[in-house]
Amino acid sequence: MPRFRYDLEGLTPEQQDAERKRLWLVRQMQDPEKAEKIRARNRESKRAQRQRTKQSRENTNPGAEPPRFRRQRAPEPAEASSSQPTPPNSFDPNLIHPALQNPAHFVPPRQMSEAAVMTDPHPSYPPRQTINRNLDLASDILGIQVPQQSKTITWADGCKTVLPCVMNRGVNICEENDAAFVRFLSIFPESKPSSTHVVHINNNRFNRDQLQQLVSIALRHDRPAVIRGTCSHVLEEIDAEYLEKHFGISPLMRVTIHDVAERIRDFSHPHLNGTIQQFVEAIDDPSKIQCILDIPLSHFGIPQDFQLLDHGLVYGWNQTTVDCPISSGKVHPDNFTVKSWALLHQGGFVTYPHHNSDGAITVLRVEAGAKLWIVFRTKKKLNRTALQKAQMLFANFAQNRDAIMEIWEAEVIRLLPGDLLFQPAGQVHAVYTPVPSFATGGHFYNYESLHLTELSRYIDARKAQFLTNQVHDNTLETFHRMTLALPRLSPSVRLYHRAVIGLCLMIVNRDKHKASNNDSGYQIVASESTGRALTIAKTIINHFYNNTEAAQRAYRSGDQSDAGELVSREELSSCLQSFTHL
Repeated sequence: MPRFRYDLEGLTPEQQDAERKRLWLVRQMQDPEKAEKIRARNRESKRAQRQRTKQSRENTNPGAEPPRFRRQRAPEPAEASSSQPTPPNSFDPNLIHPALQNPAHFVPPRQMSEAAVMTDPHPSYPPRQTINRNLDLASDILGIQVPQQSKTITWADGCKTVLPCVMNRGVNICEENDAAFVRFLSIFPESKPSSTHVVHINNNRFNRDQLQQLVSIALRHDRPAVIRGTCSHVLEEIDAEYLEKHFGISPLMRVTIHDVAERIRDFSHPHLNGTIQQFVEAIDDPSKIQCILDIPLSHFGIPQDFQLLDHGLVYGWNQTTVDCPISSGKVHPDNFTVKSWALLHQGGFVTYPHHNSDGAITVLRVEAGAKLWIVFRTKKKLNRTALQKAQMLFANFAQNRDAIMEIWEAEVIRLLPGDLLFQPAGQVHAVYTPVPSFATGGHFYNYESLHLTELSRYIDARKAQFLTNQVHDNTLETFHRMTLALPRLSPSVRLYHRAVIGLCLMIVNRDKHKASNNDSGYQIVASESTGRALTIAKTIINHFYNNTEAAQRAYRSGDQSDAGELVSREELSSCLQSFTHL
């Protein structure tokens, strides 16, 4: 039974009757045999309803093809005005943020011998569920998936959502915290293709090489990248059958559930034990707001078109085990389990501002439902000490609201099924999930963005308990492997000076980048890769600077989000020649 019994006070007789029926259904679903019979009847009813709807549309307009999905998003002006698509191997400069249009940032796609392969357009996918700019995300779920007493809010872009609501004795216990914070988030503008801080990419106008380069450039410049419409399967209802059919998630899988009522009681311990089956059967229960974070999906990984952006795996782990064999057999599973995961939410769950741990780049795709992803950015460039203090303001929103508004600005990225978001390392963000939703994602590292990774981990080493989420033990070993790969790294990989020095400093000063919210008993343990990685890092630092102190002084001056100049690969190869002997 939920911790807070759903309160019928204030409901009409019809609403009370509906609520009693819902509670009866909850009790029936607790019996496995009865639950399976109910689910079977529901599936049959849905199939019959879809068939009746299809027949009705065909009878109304026999010659018209029925729409694939119920709602459609109005096309963006830039897309609607284009009469002809851009050839797949060229860029439309109007689609790229001006800061990313520098020709020096773009490497032409590799030439292939097969002309047919070289000229193939980007693969097309089934249409995604899309919604218009005036979407009402509240009316359809009031009294069904959220309490009837839930208040609503209209966001700056006109989107209408419910506010978080958990009723206890006739009172919404979320009113003074979660609901107040969502009201604050709703004032920020929608992120549009003209945004100066978020790069919006048209999925259908670029080939795979170009998409990867656009994303890599955006991340290197500390900008999120949004790609619309990459969904590879048709949207279905979020239930145990959907999760197992498409993602192999067992309904019996044990999970840790984050519960809003428990979070209000004790912010540090919002956890309950449960299973996937128990969660999805109660996903429409308006008496609670819950989510499941980090459902492992190691078999999925980054979406196929972007897998080569994961330099930690592609070059670090895949290409160093001959030079440095894994003889100890002790490789932490986090090195691979954090590569891909899933998120499952009830409607009304808000995640407070934070940056993701370990300095990782984050990729996320909404599979079902919707998310309002709010990205924060300081109004002016700050040094790392000032940035750390600015982030600490979010630890007490109620007290620091005015200071937050003075230092930070933000915009809201509305993510719908099929939308893909790449988020740079250290990006401060909050998330509101207004309707039941399922999303897949992962973390990875890229050589071009390691200056942002180092900065994020520097802040974690001092204030991680206030500013980030779960810290993993695998990070340093992945950086070891990325360092080991440098002497034999493919010349096609672009290396930037501050990014490379940032990697080396994380290896040399490893104790200074240990997250402060790690368990007190956690210690950095040397592995077979430690000695060789440390030697390579010191060799690079001593080549460009006299010593580590000089490198650190130079590295921490100037714009901390700047990747620096391109590194001469000939110079680096000469520097590391002694590590390439067979």
